[in-house]
Amino acid sequence: MSCCIRFEVPVETVNTSNRREHHMQRHRRAKGQRDATHLLWPGWSGPALLVVRLTRVSPGALDSGDNLPISMKSIRDEVARQLRLDDASPLVRWVYAQSQGAPSVLVELSWGDDALAAAIRAQDALAPPPPPVSPEVAAPRAPRKAGPKKEKTPSKPAPRGLAALATPAFTPGKKP
Repeated sequence: MSCCIRFEVPVETVNTSNRREHHMQRHRRAKGQRDATHLLWPGWSGPALLVVRLTRVSPGALDSGDNLPISMKSIRDEVARQLRLDDASPLVRWVYAQSQGAPSVLVELSWGDDALAAAIRAQDALAPPPPPVSPEVAAPRAPRKAGPKKEKTPSKPAPRGLAALATPAFTPGKKP
């Protein structure tokens, strides 16, 4: 049995790794992408092992190594949330592509004997992805060395009240 679900999300994606912008502007763009993906989600009740291909459609091209996946992170997060899975789950294989056209993202879910799922399985047979690493094994920490303890000097108490919050910490011409 093969199956595939396809739908298009009409949003513009940008590479956020090199972008200098206000954090609320980034938040609004990501929320808009997640909301658009949520509204257009057709539903899914298939088996857990699947391949999700996200195709970025845009007039320009991005570097496919790291910029392409970063530009579609919000959409990936929402697709994973709709599947009720973590986006780092080994049950889902994420594949990225790009093409030229009006800005949008094409989302394809494939499983079973579908051509996309079969192609990814064949690719994994040649060069399997690395196995997932548990957090305990990933970063073993060495114990800290105990050094001489320093005595803390008492600091002056912080001013309280709204007036203290409105007062600048540095006043020109005034020595501390």
